[in-house]
Amino acid sequence: MLHVSCRHCHKVMQEFDGDSMLENWLLEHSGEETNFHEFLQTTPDGSLHLWLVCEECEDILTQNPNLFEQDYFIH
Repeated sequence: MLHVSCRHCHKVMQEFDGDSMLENWLLEHSGEETNFHEFLQTTPDGSLHLWLVCEECEDILTQNPNLFEQDYFIH
């Protein structure tokens, strides 16, 4: 199972059940020196969690660029 959620507000953006091509690609490349590995997390049950930025949070960040300095701006 692959869960795609916003890293700021934790809104679930998409869930892929089963053996998706994206999930397989992420697993194959998770150990490489790529930027996305910091956004990919394997949960204890073996699921993958990909932390991205949703459209609403992207709009907030665009309007308030100083928020890019913070890991979390929604508490």
